[in-house]
Amino acid sequence: MDSVLIPVLQQIATGVNLIIKVVVVAVIVLMLLRWLLLRVSPFGWPAYQVRRFTDPMVWPLAQSLPMPNSMSIAPLIVVLVTLLGAYFLQQMVQELLDSMFILVRGIASGRPLWILGGILYAGVSMLMLLIIIRIVSSWVPFMRDNRVMWTIYSLTEPIMGPFREIIPPLGMFDLSPILLIFLMSFVKSAIRSLLLQ
Repeated sequence: MDSVLIPVLQQIATGVNLIIKVVVVAVIVLMLLRWLLLRVSPFGWPAYQVRRFTDPMVWPLAQSLPMPNSMSIAPLIVVLVTLLGAYFLQQMVQELLDSMFILVRGIASGRPLWILGGILYAGVSMLMLLIIIRIVSSWVPFMRDNRVMWTIYSLTEPIMGPFREIIPPLGMFDLSPILLIFLMSFVKSAIRSLLLQ
């Protein structure tokens, strides 16, 4: 079982990483084409086609920015958000696959501590990544009000609320997630050293 599932999990990781890279490159190329074509010939057929693909990404962000030149800076922010999102998605996939490796090895070797460690490691990793997604989405106003973000908010608020009471926000900066992520990293290290050695 161990020898069959581990290559499958590695293939899944390779496939997901390839898809993430293709999406990131596609967004960057589209935003560069948008910038270039709107400078050269904004009313031509190529510019129209590129705007047709990029406007759904650029317009909501441009409308939520308080700057007068928001349409010129919105594509750059789309690229930055795409890069950040791809990085966190890649980390989430890697953490989940690490947990699956631990579970598979624990089941194959009959080690109940590895199985428990794999489950705990996966749970802490998922919660940590949901908190990071919540933090990143708070920087992008148009991402806040949708069903996915409300679900992430409801899953992370029970653990973030008490930390916010310990460390109240300093103006518009909430430092409690940083403390929580630091503690969760410590918990993951403890799970690795105590249950997975």
